[in-house]
Amino acid sequence: MAVTARVLYDFEGQEENGELTVKEGDLLTILNQDIGDGWWEGQYENGTPGLIPESYCELLDGEGGGVEPYGDGYNHDEWQDEWDENEGQEEAGEDQEDATRSGGTEGGSGGSRAISPGNQSGSIAGRHGTVKKNINRFSPFVKSGTENFILGLTHLKREPKESEIVNIVPSEEGVPMWEPAVEPFRVEVLNPKKQSKFKGIKTFIAYEIKTSNSRDAVSRRYKHYDWLHDRLVNKFTFFSVPPLPDKHYYGRYGEDFVEKRREKLQMWTNRIARHPVISRSDVIYHFLHCHDSDEREWKAGKRKAEKDDMVAGNLYVALHPTVSMDIQQAELTVEQFGRFLDSMEDNSLKMKAKFLDHCNKMSGPFMAEFHKMATVITGLGQCFKQENSDYAVPLSNAIDYTADVYREVGKLHAQQPKRDMIPTMDTLKEYLGLIQEFPDTVDIHRGAVSKVKDCERMKEEGRIDFMEASEITARSEKVSAVVMAEIYHFKQEAVVDFREMMKLMLHQQIQFYKEITGKLESALERYSESTDL
Repeated sequence: MAVTARVLYDFEGQEENGELTVKEGDLLTILNQDIGDGWWEGQYENGTPGLIPESYCELLDGEGGGVEPYGDGYNHDEWQDEWDENEGQEEAGEDQEDATRSGGTEGGSGGSRAISPGNQSGSIAGRHGTVKKNINRFSPFVKSGTENFILGLTHLKREPKESEIVNIVPSEEGVPMWEPAVEPFRVEVLNPKKQSKFKGIKTFIAYEIKTSNSRDAVSRRYKHYDWLHDRLVNKFTFFSVPPLPDKHYYGRYGEDFVEKRREKLQMWTNRIARHPVISRSDVIYHFLHCHDSDEREWKAGKRKAEKDDMVAGNLYVALHPTVSMDIQQAELTVEQFGRFLDSMEDNSLKMKAKFLDHCNKMSGPFMAEFHKMATVITGLGQCFKQENSDYAVPLSNAIDYTADVYREVGKLHAQQPKRDMIPTMDTLKEYLGLIQEFPDTVDIHRGAVSKVKDCERMKEEGRIDFMEASEITARSEKVSAVVMAEIYHFKQEAVVDFREMMKLMLHQQIQFYKEITGKLESALERYSESTDL
């Protein structure tokens, strides 16, 4: 719904970027507050719509705004075409077979993860009609294939390859952790270029992807990233697969946007590359190393990834714990981690909201205040110029210089959020996405603990034999070790990332205030000269 807003500050828009030039005090009709990236779409009466900074406007209709930088406003018009359209019919008939052998994810593939509405015990008979299945078929414990693995209901047609096997080893603290990768690597996302197909009808941005363990670079589009993310979510159903950065929003081909998306894709790819398990998968190798010029190789690798049966519950077969931890003790650790995530999410949201508010002030009111001070200081200088006397000239020049310094300080305030607050908010936003995935993992561990307790009770009641109970308990303990290793990896990453986030923010703020101090000191020196009669 369109609302009316008053312009708070002058803004000279760049017409080629679809921006609107506005003056302080003007009234505009706000057509869209969900553009993203800190922009609204506005229009003068009977005028052409254009973009204006959100922080430069004040709504008059009592409607709240608040669009944060780099938001989730998708434009779904681009690239609705299915890639490899000619493959659709020949593969459609195989979907059901693939789903059956993929480890038993019920209610759909792992491509979309639902937060559990809670565990409920049920009466659906499990193995040998004894151990119960969970009646909640939408819980992560069930959808991930973990329940089927614990009950021995997964079916894998092959043994895991050596490259797929990952050990779980003891950390320095004695808790399970992923065995570090033998050859860790880094990824660079470089040289975004606007390209087109179908004689220019469709346009897109292609990125050059280069890894530290290869001399060759490959070209990838966002839709390739989208496909990769779907494969990872489908394969690693009990891992915290980070959500992709936003695809695009208004003005998606502007230089600032393209560069920001390049940075975010690089952050995302390197987070995947640092994961000791996900980084070793064939689908990651295919994505990072298959040459885009070899269409046949790309399609062959794509089909292989989509038909992979080492996914979901089957994947547990490739994970080998070499450290044991009492599952009841692990339950306490996992529950404590759940509380840690809740606290981390709450405080990250508060910090992000406060920093967003500060960004808007820095580029709006704070900058405007320095410009207003510069204006009144300039007026004071004009008074001394009217004297038209030689002894007053140095003072009037010094005052003019001071006014210029205040204008520069105002511009520094407007530019500073890009250096400190926005990078901090980017990290916070990334972790908020990761946190949203982790409740799945906590639910999975709760399910494993529940199965162990069920086995113990049934064994005491004589309803289950010792061998079957031992097998279910061993598989449950493997699930527990996997969850503990994933938690340890998350904590280690978080400590490094948040330390670097705070260091960067403080360093940039120190530089900011040093630059302001230097400009003010240079203005002060002018007054020593102006009083030297």
